[in-house]
Amino acid sequence: MNNINHQLLTAAIPVGQFAALVTHCFDDGSLMVESEGRGWHCRRAVSCVIAPQVGDIVLMSAVENQMWLLAVLERLNPNSAELSVPGDLHITSQGALSLSSEALNINAVQGDCHISEMNYSGEKISAWVSLSRIVGKRAESVWQTVTQLSQQLFRHTRQTEHVRAGQLDMKAEDYLRLHAQNTVITSKAITKVDSEQIHMG
Repeated sequence: MNNINHQLLTAAIPVGQFAALVTHCFDDGSLMVESEGRGWHCRRAVSCVIAPQVGDIVLMSAVENQMWLLAVLERLNPNSAELSVPGDLHITSQGALSLSSEALNINAVQGDCHISEMNYSGEKISAWVSLSRIVGKRAESVWQTVTQLSQQLFRHTRQTEHVRAGQLDMKAEDYLRLHAQNTVITSKAITKVDSEQIHMG
């Protein structure tokens, strides 16, 4: 660039900060803005984490013949905003971090969550998964009603299993087998065995 063109370019770039209108957003992250009838090709500053959209009023500044979009001053759609960074984003707080909204949507290919202690309360929770694994040392649950439906259910207890119920009703459509080293069946009132055939011994 010769001296004349450099002087013309320097004179064409506004001095200081000024407001402009976003007219186009390119795939590489750069933008086209317009101010006082003139268009500028610019880049978004790293500190501008809110992604500009077409129609937004933004704050511009020139540094070493490069136009920079510093901040979004006014949104064309004030009900929508997107926090966008080119790389990883880490949010750190020395105190508590609170999120409050009417609805929360999280979409990710892979997630990892580690919380030393967590309390959850809500009216309803639903989950649709292909595979679920839970490994722990102890599990406690208290429910008023539990309903479980499955094609196959396998349960293996290595030591002792206790069942205490007010009434216990077990029914098998085809086959029922009870086997143990020692079997004890007792009742206080009535013990009834009813079948077309009964084999003892």
